[in-house]
Amino acid sequence: MSPSTALSHEELAEVITRCAGARTDAAALRTTRPTFQDLGVDSLGLLGIVAELEQMFGIRLGDDAERCSSPDELLATTNTLLREAA
Repeated sequence: MSPSTALSHEELAEVITRCAGARTDAAALRTTRPTFQDLGVDSLGLLGIVAELEQMFGIRLGDDAERCSSPDELLATTNTLLREAA
């Protein structure tokens, strides 16, 4: 993926499932808007998710991403940083 590509709900759901072991899908992220706590993702799980996104996009997401409390917040933070990096 290039840094100009936006993170989608589908991609984020896959990363959450793969890196934190929390089963979710794009539809659930869009409709129920769970928090990471709702999904059973702890702080270490979130760090793994952020690290994977950094690898995918080739940019540093930083502390703001590591402090996100929900997938929605992480999606918005990531896409803002991707736009800035473009």
